[in-house]
Amino acid sequence: MNGILASLAIILVSFGTSFEENRQATIVAVEKDVQEAFPDAYVTSAYTSSLIRAKLKGRGVDIFSVDEALADALAKGYKNVIVQPTHMMYGLEYNEMKELASSYEKKFDSFVYGEPLLANEKDISRVEAVLSKNVKDKKTALVLMGHGTEYFSNFLYAAADYQAKADGRANIFVGTVEAYPDCKTVIAEVKKAKFKKVLLSPLMLVAGDHANNDMAGDEDDSWKNQFKAAGFKTVDTLVKGLGEYPQIRRMYIEKIAKAGNIEPKITVDAK
Repeated sequence: MNGILASLAIILVSFGTSFEENRQATIVAVEKDVQEAFPDAYVTSAYTSSLIRAKLKGRGVDIFSVDEALADALAKGYKNVIVQPTHMMYGLEYNEMKELASSYEKKFDSFVYGEPLLANEKDISRVEAVLSKNVKDKKTALVLMGHGTEYFSNFLYAAADYQAKADGRANIFVGTVEAYPDCKTVIAEVKKAKFKKVLLSPLMLVAGDHANNDMAGDEDDSWKNQFKAAGFKTVDTLVKGLGEYPQIRRMYIEKIAKAGNIEPKITVDAK
């Protein structure tokens, strides 16, 4: 696809969020960095959640659905498309994205899908290396809270926990809100490893409802309060989505470049 940037549309597909400050700091930040990396391409976002799109529309913010984004690119005359998910894995959301986009695949000269963020063990290691910098010492357990899915790809969360240990990051633990490993399982593992201090942080693009409420909320069943009730000496929370890290935004740029076989003009700080 080299030499076709002027006729290229890049569609960034996210579930979406109605937390405006976090939306700007994550999804919008990814879009801006992608546009900076591919200045000659048309870059836009699409959200798969109709409820979030409707909520944002009520505030005067119009966001495309996947179908609308592709119809818009077609109407504007773009001939080549890269559909890049911001999703964590090859799961239900990724499959839904492909299903929603499939009817447009033959309407463009070229049409490709990018990989999700955590497509392989190298991706997992890179993300965990970035997040590990949030703890000052290895006496603090860094607990990463993912979303979780009923789809078979949920095994990735347990694999990410194992990958951290294999990479020498014995203080990183990974759990999920809606699947396995759940909070109780993670608490048991952190206790077994004899950590007394814990930092909770989301393993999600956006620090939205799950991060603010399920992880850091004041309800008894929040992860923060479950860890406190389990007797940990210090329980801190870092409500920061993955999209807020320049290094992780760069990973999306690299995935787009790989999918389209194109060269990015990368100026995003990867340190």
